[in-house]
Amino acid sequence: MSTAVAVGSYDYTTKSGFKVIVGGGTAGLVLASRLTEIPSISVAVLEAGQDRSTDLRVLAPGLLTSLYGNPDYDWIYTTVPQTHLNNRVIGHPRGKQLGGSSAINYLAWTHASRRNVDDWGRLGNEGWSWDVLEPYFAKVENFTAPAEAVVQDLDLEVLDLDLHGTHGPVANGFPREGQYTVLDEAWPRSYEGLGIGVKEDPTDGVALGGYTILTNADEGSNTRSYAANTYLKAATARKNLKIFTDALVAKIEFDTHGRVPVATGVHFSINGTAHSIQANHEVILSAGSFGSPQILELSGIGSKQVLSTASVPPVHENPNVGENLQDHPYMPLGFEVNPGIPTLDDLANETIFNAAFDEYLADATGPLATVALGGALLSLAQILPNATEYASLTSNLSKLNSKISHPGLAAQYRLTLSNLLNPSEAAIQHMNTASGMNPELANDTTQLFFAPTPGNYFTILGVLEHPFSRGTVHITSSDPAVHPEIDPHYLEHPADVAILSKIALHVQNALAVTPPLSDHLVGNGTVLQPVYRHLTEDNVESEIRRLMQSEYHPVGTCAMLPRRAGGVVDERFRVHGVRGLRVVDASVIPMLPRGNLQTLVYALAERAADFIRADLAKPDHGKKRPW
Repeated sequence: MSTAVAVGSYDYTTKSGFKVIVGGGTAGLVLASRLTEIPSISVAVLEAGQDRSTDLRVLAPGLLTSLYGNPDYDWIYTTVPQTHLNNRVIGHPRGKQLGGSSAINYLAWTHASRRNVDDWGRLGNEGWSWDVLEPYFAKVENFTAPAEAVVQDLDLEVLDLDLHGTHGPVANGFPREGQYTVLDEAWPRSYEGLGIGVKEDPTDGVALGGYTILTNADEGSNTRSYAANTYLKAATARKNLKIFTDALVAKIEFDTHGRVPVATGVHFSINGTAHSIQANHEVILSAGSFGSPQILELSGIGSKQVLSTASVPPVHENPNVGENLQDHPYMPLGFEVNPGIPTLDDLANETIFNAAFDEYLADATGPLATVALGGALLSLAQILPNATEYASLTSNLSKLNSKISHPGLAAQYRLTLSNLLNPSEAAIQHMNTASGMNPELANDTTQLFFAPTPGNYFTILGVLEHPFSRGTVHITSSDPAVHPEIDPHYLEHPADVAILSKIALHVQNALAVTPPLSDHLVGNGTVLQPVYRHLTEDNVESEIRRLMQSEYHPVGTCAMLPRRAGGVVDERFRVHGVRGLRVVDASVIPMLPRGNLQTLVYALAERAADFIRADLAKPDHGKKRPW
């Protein structure tokens, strides 16, 4: 018998559509906002963190790395030692606050490719394609077009205004005049010099090349625009929405008397006091790629062996829970910047930082007011213009023998290989940051984004977009306060390090030494930040194992797939084998897409809200459990 105290002060159980959302992150707040647009649907959101939507650290784009490793903002996850990274531990910041990781990310606003989303349908998810999902990307977006001077400076002529939404909740745009440097202006033009400049707006899900990335910052206030100060703000005054913060979820409760277990409520605690809340319609789990499989397993849904080891009574066996973890690995390379060019490294000087902080406090301007990001989406063919080298790599990739006993993973491998060999599909992402890093401290995100040596640096990240390696996230304890064991199995598949080696060599030997970017780097792009070593064919793999980082894009641990193919949820986000339970967050993404994740998470949450609203519109919606 449960000893939890019922949350009687907020008894919505008389409503026809009472739902409990576990996790007030990016997806959870989209759902809460959209579902409570219907007065007959009442929603309770359980969020383990607090409301930081007026917190300057969250709002000021230039303060984002100060959130990492701070338990007031970040879950501070870490991996187990990684065998193929010299047993290094990799830190994984995840937002612990309303808005989740949309409150702490790098504000990069990029899209998956058309083929990435179409692959969901090819994997057995009926009704999933780019054409179906594309309107949801626009629905999220509130785009501000750049001034003509910015278009010229940042080489934005390919911008297609018709592809961007202008009435959505989340503001985005480009930096204004005075908010970028010569490095930002040079970035897209160096790709043009290499013959791989972008030819159309990458928002279309097709275009490849180097370009300036949109960021989700509100141009009017120079503040982060994210789920908590957009979607949630629009819904806060609604009487059919209740937000519980500091609410650590212990498990989902099930009625197991029937043939199929039915989710009936959630057990959670606030400041050590146990509570329970009942859902007379359904529970929606939106706790992220680490939190959602953890809560499913704490609730008795998962592998028999995992549940037994953690002393959790089984409710429904599904060994796919917590499997299929994928993430974007990258190799950073930092280059010394010519004297006189400002970078974020200047903020290490206390006097300069205090002046910048005072400037932002006064009128939201200065170096803390923006994050100017250069990026690129490139195919293997684009980074390997040497025909012999390209033929050698692609020949070796083509010989990959997918002797995989699991049919679902074999299907993923076939699609991944097809994407890598497609000259029109991105296999690589570049990102940059006008600062140094300390990649030897990947386990400590409070130190990772600060150069260990004095100077001004420009760091380029070479990212592998479609790794073959697959990892796991599993509980080791029935205590919800104990983090799950995270093992991404980075670089376990030999193809991953082979491709990442080509990516890193291209950054060093081609991009960094191509003008006009090289004109602003010491030695025309040949002088590295001291923590790095000059890469060669002989040492590149060992250097990657020494310094590889995560882009913090975990997906796949509650994959949207048929159960036999490794799935945890179906094409409408419903958990296989039980009723009254959905998972809606990045964990359902079955295969890692190109680019950054937040736009895809917003879009899939918008579509999930439409699914749920459609279910409620069915003739039997007034029944207690309309399945």
